[in-house]
Amino acid sequence: MLNNPTYYHGSLRKTIVAFGRLFSDITIARQDNDGNIEQTIAIPLSYAPKEKWIVRIDSDPGLNNTTYTTLPRMSFEITAYSYDPSRKMNRMNKLTCDQAAGSIKKAMFTPVPYNVDITLYVLTKTQEDAMQIIEQILPTFTPEYTLSINAVPEMQVVQDIPVILNSITVQDDYDGDFQTRRFVTHTLTFTLKTNLYGPVRNQGIITDVNVNVNIPGRKYEAVGTLPGDPITDNWESTF
Repeated sequence: MLNNPTYYHGSLRKTIVAFGRLFSDITIARQDNDGNIEQTIAIPLSYAPKEKWIVRIDSDPGLNNTTYTTLPRMSFEITAYSYDPSRKMNRMNKLTCDQAAGSIKKAMFTPVPYNVDITLYVLTKTQEDAMQIIEQILPTFTPEYTLSINAVPEMQVVQDIPVILNSITVQDDYDGDFQTRRFVTHTLTFTLKTNLYGPVRNQGIITDVNVNVNIPGRKYEAVGTLPGDPITDNWESTF
């Protein structure tokens, strides 16, 4: 439809994977009354909406049946894409790969800036577990953290992506009868400033040059072949 060859750099996928990697090694510690660590729990992370967890917990509040949902856990999802005009560049500029082998260079036009909005959910049974998780996240963002991805390997493009923490909200569902299970939800919203790249095309190297030079009062014509060959000059005066 757009007259472009089929291409896929995986820029969005790499961005999402890099974002998830930031939160993949969070752990919390359970202590006894004397302050000794009795248990260390690694917080599982998945790409899924929060609503699926809540439905699963509400359908089996005692978690008596075999279930894949345990608390605490974390999840994230993409909520929006938006064009960022503040980072717009001239679309006619090109990026070229200087280390391409042979007489063919690879080139592509400058990328298009987009913002990706991502929501991270932290679901726990107690406020203590939630505070341990949140305290390991918030000091990293001030409110921005920059990560790098190998955006276009064949063009050797490594992109720095700012990750901005926009807001954090808390929901504590403690109301209800004794059969209702309590869970605490922290919702963190982020904006990732990424770039989307177009197709990579082959670009030939200029070897032959024809030049017409006009000098006031003279007729001048130069024809040359580069590199190595001398330029032959033919000109005559009109005086």
